[in-house]
Amino acid sequence: MGANEQNTALQEGLESQESLKLRGFTASCGPTGAVVVDRWNHVRGVWQFHHHSYFWTPAGYAEPTYRTELLEDAIAYTLDTISKL
Repeated sequence: MGANEQNTALQEGLESQESLKLRGFTASCGPTGAVVVDRWNHVRGVWQFHHHSYFWTPAGYAEPTYRTELLEDAIAYTLDTISKL
């Protein structure tokens, strides 16, 4: 799969998480194809797939702070870390 397909799979995986919805989180594909995670219209950060890995860059940061090769780990990180900040 290419980056766009991987980003779409992540976006759909995050949107299927009822616990994120209940806390006001949404995931959408931005203009570059990256997955933008926001809470009540405030951007929390961006997931981007590049060279076989998902990278998380928090809002306001210039560099990613987390990397994983697995879709499931990106979803788990969002549930366990990002949504609890």
